[in-house]
Amino acid sequence: MKNKNYIIKYLIIILPLLFINLNAQDQADPVEETTATEEVESTEVAAEEVEIADEAVEVEELAVKESSGYNVGFSGSMGFIQGGFFDNIPIGGSVVISTPWGFDVAGIRFGLSATVGAYPAKHNTGVEFTPLAIGVGGNLTLAQFVFMEGHGGLVGDAPGARGFAGVSLERLMNKGLGLPFNVLVGAEGFMSTDLNEDIGSATYWGGLAFRLDMSF
Repeated sequence: MKNKNYIIKYLIIILPLLFINLNAQDQADPVEETTATEEVESTEVAAEEVEIADEAVEVEELAVKESSGYNVGFSGSMGFIQGGFFDNIPIGGSVVISTPWGFDVAGIRFGLSATVGAYPAKHNTGVEFTPLAIGVGGNLTLAQFVFMEGHGGLVGDAPGARGFAGVSLERLMNKGLGLPFNVLVGAEGFMSTDLNEDIGSATYWGGLAFRLDMSF
């Protein structure tokens, strides 16, 4: 009988404690679930922010890599024909600036450009001087291979013209090798109505030319 009373007293003490413990666990679980949910949501938000940041970087890199349409070319020529004005064939170089302005017609690209160059020369009397070639004009490219260019302006001390015709290695340099420049090879010629006003003579010269174009 005493044992029975002890068991009853024991249960009376233990059962409330168990009930309190279970009730506390039931109240703590939602908090833990909420915390876990918040952690998952925070991780997802952070991942989305990283993805958005990566996309922004890719867009920025694309904008940086995209060409503005302007090219700066450095052209040098070695003359092999000349007028009777010269004692030696002028050898010099030009800077050619090509702009994004132009239009396409039947696979041919027409663009606007400008040039300035210097070509040391020597008259057949022994007078040495360096005429400038300054002009504006345009160029055309056929099938991204055949390239021709012409400029009108001043050559020496009077109106004149500059012309270039050759081939563009753009497909090989840019698209094939992934290089940031283009090479053109061809012939370059100049004509002046009065190369030196002190001597007074119309003349011409021309030669083999190499040109390096950089895009910006």
